[in-house]
Amino acid sequence: MYNTIMTSTEEPIAIRHQKWLDDVKPLVSIGCITYNHEKFVREAIESFLNQKTTFKVEILIHDDASQDRTPEILKDYAQEWPHLFSMILQTENQYSKGLNPEDINLRRAKGKYIALCEGDDYWTDPLKLQKQVNFLESNPDYSVCVGGFRSYIESENRIDETYLYSFEGESEVGFPFTLEEMKQTWLTKLLTALIRSDVLKSFDPSVYQHYRDIHLFYHLIKGYKAYYFKEIFGIYRVHPGGINSMKQGVVNSRAVYNCYKELYEQNRDDFTRHMYLKSTLELFNYNLYHSHENSSFSKNFQLYREAVLLVRNLTEVKWLFTVFVKTSLKEKIKIKMKLG
Repeated sequence: MYNTIMTSTEEPIAIRHQKWLDDVKPLVSIGCITYNHEKFVREAIESFLNQKTTFKVEILIHDDASQDRTPEILKDYAQEWPHLFSMILQTENQYSKGLNPEDINLRRAKGKYIALCEGDDYWTDPLKLQKQVNFLESNPDYSVCVGGFRSYIESENRIDETYLYSFEGESEVGFPFTLEEMKQTWLTKLLTALIRSDVLKSFDPSVYQHYRDIHLFYHLIKGYKAYYFKEIFGIYRVHPGGINSMKQGVVNSRAVYNCYKELYEQNRDDFTRHMYLKSTLELFNYNLYHSHENSSFSKNFQLYREAVLLVRNLTEVKWLFTVFVKTSLKEKIKIKMKLG
């Protein structure tokens, strides 16, 4: 499994083959939350163990009272690599109590940097952590770096889409970005991120009722710089058991609206106003063309009124009119304009 107890290494070595002195502090803490992931969690953990680094890593896993064999699988790994793994195996589901399993897990993180990957996703680049640590060590004014990923449709056993972004004029390696670029395109994905621990721990997620990754990345990037690697770092698995991956239509639109509404109400800056406006109009548009139990004329009128009060410029005034066009038609119009 490993040869000698290490104090340093110049060449990256797979984490599974590392054994450091106890007094060597981990540079990176990998945070992983699991719930009923028996079909997937081995692939996630193997992708952690396959990471090649020149530094010590700890692997923190929080299982939220899984009802399948996930805890047994986790125990097997902890038994084989006790120096790498630290497990919290809940007997009662914390998420159902309104608690955040990710927050519970990361309170004990010792690393200068934190990498996150849920138990149903996995990394594909064995040098992901090494590349990201090298960047953040050389650029102390950056709070987080992320990269590309692919989505995998579990029910169809296939790769669906590749998410790899670029902006005109940027280098082939990657590019810096701020919340201003995030208005155009949501560039971040949890499984690709490496985060400065002190920045992550500088805000309290419990102040939000609808906390999601949106809140996390907003606070990580607000007041800091972020970096995007033009590389594929991992696989995001889409399956019925995923907390967010199968949410569609009004459920997803409402969730995004709730996130940006409370972000705006607590922070009141241009980014949260802009995104609150966009999510309000998207929910309004969905309600306009889809009948469901939570949709009514009065509720939709209230959404539109909220949007009107958020408008600050001519472009946004135009959105108040184009929102009445069915989404599919808007997409056709965009395609036609590009072809023309």
